[in-house]
Amino acid sequence: MLQGAGDSGAAQTVAGRVVKPGDHRMDPIAGMWVTLHRVGSDTQGPLDSVRTDRLGQYSFKYAKTGSEDAIYFVSGMYRGIAYFTPPLQAANASGIDAEVTVFDTTSRHVPISVRGHHIVVSAVDASGMRAIVEVYDLVNDSSVTKVVTTSAPPVWSAALLPAATTASAREGDFPAASVSFNDGRVNLLAPFAPGLKQLAFGYSVPAKSFPITFPLMDTTGVLEVLVEEKTGNAAGAKLKEVQPVTVDERSFRRFLANDIPKNAIATIDLPAPAPATDARYLVALTFILGAVMIAVLAHALKRK
Repeated sequence: MLQGAGDSGAAQTVAGRVVKPGDHRMDPIAGMWVTLHRVGSDTQGPLDSVRTDRLGQYSFKYAKTGSEDAIYFVSGMYRGIAYFTPPLQAANASGIDAEVTVFDTTSRHVPISVRGHHIVVSAVDASGMRAIVEVYDLVNDSSVTKVVTTSAPPVWSAALLPAATTASAREGDFPAASVSFNDGRVNLLAPFAPGLKQLAFGYSVPAKSFPITFPLMDTTGVLEVLVEEKTGNAAGAKLKEVQPVTVDERSFRRFLANDIPKNAIATIDLPAPAPATDARYLVALTFILGAVMIAVLAHALKRK
C-alpha cells in the first residue's frame, strides 16, 4: 500500500461496495477496480487499488498522513465515467459513506432541472466594472449519466449576458475545462450523473450597462440575488428583499424568490458609477487655489 507524505497516523478502514440501480434494487458490480485517493495541500495521489468481489464489495486499510486538511475518498471507473464516494469522515467508514454508485450512460436527451440559481453582483471596481458570479444548482432527474458526443448538444446550456466579458468557470462540481463560453452561452460538456451538482462561473460587466435582465429559461426552484450596493433594486420573477447577508466580511443585500415559472425575467438596476474627475480640472483647481492663497498672503503682508 502506498502512503502520502508525513508520519503515519492511526489506522483507518473503509469497507464498501460498488452498485448500480436496477429494477427496484441495487445490483452489485463485480470485478471492477476501485482506488483509494488522498488529496491534500502538501501532496495528492492514489494510495491503493483493489478489484471488487462477486458481491461488489471492497475494503482498504490505510493511515492518515501529512497535512491535516487532506481528504480521502474512493473512486471507480465504469464505462469510461469516474464515480466517487463522499470524503471519508469516520475512522472506519462503511455503508452508504463507502458506497460507489455507478450508472449506465446515454447521449440522448436527459431532463436536467434548475433547483436553484444564485447571482452575486459586486461593487464597482476602479475600472468601472462590476464582477458577477452565477451559481446554478442543477439536477439530473433520470437514472442514467448524460454524456456528450461530437454530434450531440451540450449536457446543459444557458444564456450569458450580452455585456459579459472575461467569463470563466469557478469552483464547483464540474472541472473548469468542461465549461465553455461561446456564441453568447455557457455550455456544460462534462458527464452528468443522476443527482444534484453545482455549476459556477463568473464574468465582468460595465457598471454603466445597468439595468440588466436575466431571462429564466427554465422553471427555477429558488432564485437568489446578492447585491453589494446600498442602493438599487432587484425585481421581477417574484423577487423580494430579505435580510442582508455577510460573505467573506463583505455585506450584501439579498433578494429571494421561490418557484419561479419558466420565461420569467429578473431585472437588477444599480446606480451608475460616479463620473471620473478630469485630471486637467484638478490641475486648474490647484493652480487657482494656490493663486488665491498667494493673493491673500500678499494682502496680509501689505496691511502689516
